[in-house]
Parts: sequence; C-alpha cells; structure tokens
Amino acid sequence: MKTKKRQGLFQRLVYYAVLLFIFMMGYRIYKLWYENYTLSNPHLIEVISTDYSEEQPLKGILLWDEQLLYAPKNGVLTYPSPRPRIVAKGELLAAIDGSPIRAPYPAYFFPGLDGQEGNWVYPKLWPDFSPFPEFKNAVLIENETYVSRGDPVGKLVPQPQVLRCIAYLDNTPSLEHLLQNKTDPYIRIRTEYEGKDRKAEVVAVKSSGQKLKVYLRLPFFPPTALRSRLFVASVITDIQKGVMVPDTAVITREGKNMVFVVQGNSTELHTVEGFPADEENFFIAQGVQPGNRLILNADAMNATLKDKESIRIW
Repeated sequence: MKTKKRQGLFQRLVYYAVLLFIFMMGYRIYKLWYENYTLSNPHLIEVISTDYSEEQPLKGILLWDEQLLYAPKNGVLTYPSPRPRIVAKGELLAAIDGSPIRAPYPAYFFPGLDGQEGNWVYPKLWPDFSPFPEFKNAVLIENETYVSRGDPVGKLVPQPQVLRCIAYLDNTPSLEHLLQNKTDPYIRIRTEYEGKDRKAEVVAVKSSGQKLKVYLRLPFFPPTALRSRLFVASVITDIQKGVMVPDTAVITREGKNMVFVVQGNSTELHTVEGFPADEENFFIAQGVQPGNRLILNADAMNATLKDKESIRIW
C-alpha cells in the first residue's frame, strides 16, 4: 500500500511539473511572438515643426532708493500737485504756511507714505525664501494738513534710477534654459497696462526645489510705480522652434534623451535636446527634423530594438 501511495504521489508531482513546464514554454513562446509582433508593427508618428513659448504669472515687489522729506517747521502743508511726478532741482514741492520746500536734486516726488520707508531694502528682502513682508499702498497726505517740524511730508526718489524687482517664479525647463545665458541674462515680461513684451535684466537667481527667486532690473520706471510696491506681470519665454512629440516617444539612456528615428526599414537611435512641455508631451529643440518618423512607444521598443536594427513596416 505504501509503495502504491508513493507511486501516486510521484505521478502527481510529475503531472504538475509537466503542466508548469508547458505553461512556462507557452509564456516564452507568447513573449517571443509579442516581441516579434511589436518589432514588426511599431506605432509611428511623423513630427511637424512647432513654435514653443511659455507664459507664467509674475507677482513680485518693487525696490527703489528713496529719501523722506521732512517739514522744516510747524504749519499748514500745501502741495502744488497731489500726484507723483518728476521734479527738477529747485522745483517747488510743497509749502508750509507759504514757506517753500524745494527739490534738492532731480527726482520723483510723491506726496504720500506707505509706512515701509527706510525698511524696504534689498539686504532684508533677498536672502531667504520667506514670504514677502506685508505692505499697503501709499496714502496721499491731504492738502492743508497741519504738520509739526520733523513730520514726513512726502518722499523723493532720485532720478535717473533703475526700478528693481524681486519675485518668485516656477522653475520650468524653458525658463531654466533661458536663464543659463551668461552673456545676456534676461527674461521677457509683459505688463497689462503696456501690453507688449519688454526685456528685464536678471541680476541674480537662486532656487529652492521647483521655485526660483529672481532679482530683476526693469526697463521702465514711471512715477505712478510709487503708489504701490507690488508688481504684477507675465513672464514670456522666447519662442523656440522645434517639434512636439508625445513623451512616450522619448527614452533616457545614460542621462541623455533619445528617440528611435525610422528610416526605411531600419531605425537609428538619435540623441535629442529638449524638455517636457507638459505631463504628456516633450518638446525637441535639436536632434530630429520635421518629417522624421519616430517610434511612438519607445520604451517597449527599447527592450527589443538595438541601434540601427532592421524592422519591417507595412
């Protein structure tokens, strides 16, 4: 009886071993067939020329050199104009009981204050990635206000002077590529009131994760900028010419981006330069030409194709 039980157990083991062998062979045959099918019937795309540019909002703070103007005596304050304006040396800024206060040098004069005068300086605002300090728009000092000696009656912003800006931006590949220009570092900005692109010089950049902090010299400085230290604009990257492809057409080998270019019945692995345009597409600036055909599912082909290996397309 024991011998028969042993024989039955052995037969079952042999049976299951044969089934496992058949399953493994079937899987291997299917895998070889699928790889051959994939190799013989790749999904292709034909690339076309594309212009690429990015736009993102910029919300920053403005910086300028300023000097408070103080009342030389007690009295009633009057202004010839309540608006921020450019003044020449010696021009009348205000009067106290009829006694004139004149501009000591060419400047913008603003008859108002926002409370940040003397505190709003580069060494305090640039070093870290903290949120910007809170601030309010400047409030005009009313005409015929009684002031005491030493009270501030406005501020002077010497001219000529470059208006500066500190802002946070998202670190996109296109923007990073633009900021790598060491000879002429700039970004293109567009303000709502101007409606056109202007170059802003990039003085300094630092990064933290996917955020950039930039220090800019703006190409304009209107007197109305003194009303608020807030600056809002859009950043526009330069238009780049290239091709846009699905990101599945690009693989990475040894730190390089590559694509399979189909030429006739053969493929060539080309190194390309570019960056992810969004979650699904990759912008190629160099490495392929409009009209080239690429293998769409490059990852799958990467496992079966070698450089310049022949494939059949029909």
